[in-house]
Amino acid sequence: MKAKLVWSFSGEGALKTAEHHLIHLKEYSKSENVEVIEFGTEQQTKFTAIAFMIVAKDLVNDLRQSLKPHQGFLVD
Repeated sequence: MKAKLVWSFSGEGALKTAEHHLIHLKEYSKSENVEVIEFGTEQQTKFTAIAFMIVAKDLVNDLRQSLKPHQGFLVD
């Protein structure tokens, strides 16, 4: 089972902010040797966007403590 950890951003520059946050998520995963299945950003509406990372479910508790995602979902 996998989990999608999500960080939400709003405002005119939401997508740019999400893209910038993604850089930090990638840096963190590299420095902490976190195996990430997928990284990405998505424009949700004109003024909202998300940055996300998909990881194995067993990593979620540790990542929640250190990265403080806004939401999390189980995915196939």
